[in-house]
Amino acid sequence: MVKVGIDTLALYTSRYALDLGALAKARGMDPNKYYVGLAQHVMSVPPPGEDIVTMAANAAKQALQGVDTQSIEMLLFATESGIDQSKAAGIYVHELLHLPSRCRVVELKQACYSGTAALQLALPYLRENPQKKILVIASDIARYGLNTPGESSQGAGAVAMVLSAHPRMLAFEPEYGVVTESVMDFWRPNYRHEALVDGKYSSKLYLTMLEKSWQQYQTVSGRSFADHDYFCYHTPVPRLVEKAHHYLLKLNNQAHLSEEVNDSLIYGKQIGNSYAASLYVSLASLLDAAKEDLSGKRIGFYSYGSGCVAEYFSGIVQPGYRAALHSAYHADLLAGRKPLTYEEYEQFYTFKYVEDGGSQAIPTYQTGSFRLAKMEQHKRIYEQVNVSVRQRRNDRIEEGQPVKVYAPGKLILSGEHAVVYGQPALAMAVNRYVTATVMPETVPQVLFDLSDLSHHSHLSFGALHALKDRIKHQYHKFIRGDFSIREVLQKPFELAQFALGILTESLNLTLPHGVKIQVQSDLPIGCGMGSSAATILSVMQAISNYLHVPLPPEKLFQLALEAENMQHGRSSGLDLRVALEGGCLYMHQQSIQKRAVPEMPLYLVNSGTPLTTTGQCVEKTAPYFTSQQLREDFGAVTRAMDEALRQQSWPNMQAAIRANHQLLVHIGVVPEKVQRFIAEVEASGGAAKICGAGAVAGDQAGAVLVATDNKQVVTTLCSRFGYNVIPISGELRGVHAA
Repeated sequence: MVKVGIDTLALYTSRYALDLGALAKARGMDPNKYYVGLAQHVMSVPPPGEDIVTMAANAAKQALQGVDTQSIEMLLFATESGIDQSKAAGIYVHELLHLPSRCRVVELKQACYSGTAALQLALPYLRENPQKKILVIASDIARYGLNTPGESSQGAGAVAMVLSAHPRMLAFEPEYGVVTESVMDFWRPNYRHEALVDGKYSSKLYLTMLEKSWQQYQTVSGRSFADHDYFCYHTPVPRLVEKAHHYLLKLNNQAHLSEEVNDSLIYGKQIGNSYAASLYVSLASLLDAAKEDLSGKRIGFYSYGSGCVAEYFSGIVQPGYRAALHSAYHADLLAGRKPLTYEEYEQFYTFKYVEDGGSQAIPTYQTGSFRLAKMEQHKRIYEQVNVSVRQRRNDRIEEGQPVKVYAPGKLILSGEHAVVYGQPALAMAVNRYVTATVMPETVPQVLFDLSDLSHHSHLSFGALHALKDRIKHQYHKFIRGDFSIREVLQKPFELAQFALGILTESLNLTLPHGVKIQVQSDLPIGCGMGSSAATILSVMQAISNYLHVPLPPEKLFQLALEAENMQHGRSSGLDLRVALEGGCLYMHQQSIQKRAVPEMPLYLVNSGTPLTTTGQCVEKTAPYFTSQQLREDFGAVTRAMDEALRQQSWPNMQAAIRANHQLLVHIGVVPEKVQRFIAEVEASGGAAKICGAGAVAGDQAGAVLVATDNKQVVTTLCSRFGYNVIPISGELRGVHAA
């Protein structure tokens, strides 16, 4: 059976929040009634102009980063906060995000269960149509009324999930238990703006339906409680989840283990109830917060919707899932919310949209990339928000001041090629750089001055984004097997242009005037020294600094990784990590550890620019890495080199380099001429290996690392072979401003 599930997931919540301590004070209550009794700390509060459509569009915009929107076959919108009895809220999102016209759009409703209903309807379709993708969005605003018993469990949020075959994040298992019963624990008639709820009865039903759906799931799947590593629950309030998990433990005669659910509750405690989105907010929280690698772990899911339908099901976290997460975006989103006073909260809450067909301009508040702009003739008019650079400034630097940023190159000491297949790698930043300088231009365009590529051009902002969309489309053709990686970028200079395009799109930036971007490099291009990674990082960081828009390191990494994929096909991210952080790094899957920079006599020899790209080399060598033994051999060499480095053992370091070289020869990326050069280095008592992807055609293989205490031998050999010796030393700094 084809694996189907979540390829990528992103959440969004309003830019304003109320600490429940402020609510408790206004109600004359002890704050611990909320902090301890509900385990709830903060609730998101939507301002005028923020509704289920704007939250959904913002979540989907983030989730679709790096996804070819032309592959979206269906948009399923789950909500119980509907804005129209006829037109689906997803139609507005479809328009705001410019999704393809060939795309089904449907709205689903069944209280908090509808997000799961959408997911379960989508999965069989994907098994039958594995080349398609489905966008599922759950978006809700929980309202119970001022000074009502349910007021403290309000909230607002949206989750967007791109579902696909062969998902990067989580694959769902086909077994499930589902139970439906007609009850009146929570409901909202059409003529009411707030829900009606019987809180105690609803909490009791939540536990009863958990037991029934779990027992059915257990019977169908044959799995026990112990077969599950973590659990995610629909979260009206965190304390109910803790109670429910304790109940499930008791049903299965298990000891109480709160760590199975703790990480899944972090976001919910900060957002409040988000109804249909709530269960998947829990999933995002678990994946972002878990300290251990969850690859291969089974998660149990409990979905409950009042009225009522309940379902229990499970999924397996996929290897490498962290590369698909939006953790930095989520952290920034929650940390950047504006705390409300009680008076501001009440002002937001009591705002009313006109219902008589009159015209109403909606006050402007922070709403992310989209907002409800006005009501007119019973119509909702939405608009995209151009975030003002001035609004986002966090310092007093004069706008338009030139900015210069350096990003170092790198050498892979061990682990090239194998790192893509989950094996460890060692890499070191070196004191050769790509430098990006940004300065103002009076013409409202982007001028690119890439002297090392002999390229000078100017693009309008519209043309820049059109280029970005074209490259993305070509990359998805590469993913489908219709293009080679060399056809994605038509010219080398397009990499810097694409990097700027996705940066401004992701951060929703508007350039206040024209800018000139000058890129200079003393890294040999295409020689395995990370020039692509350094170019991308320097351009992105320089624009971020120029516009005074903070760009957290993890967000910078994720954006740069998307750009580097356009060059290399499927980047491991190693080059980017080294250029971002500097120093010497030991990287194994998602774990990164600092190492001391080698103090041994090392030389870098440039054997010439390879005729083939990194992406082509990765494609050509892929069949070799179907061998588990080969992957383990590469891993063992890297670990041996790491141990030699930590012990500063010169003989062991040379032995590891020689062993690594033999493995690279075996997979066919060391040209014969370079092999002869390395053989003579070894004959003189030294050791050498290529330090990048190498080449699968021609005589040149890019950078070659030589470890020898005889400099004269290196100089003589390079002269005879026509190679250049490049003086280098370790660079402790990653990407940095001048």
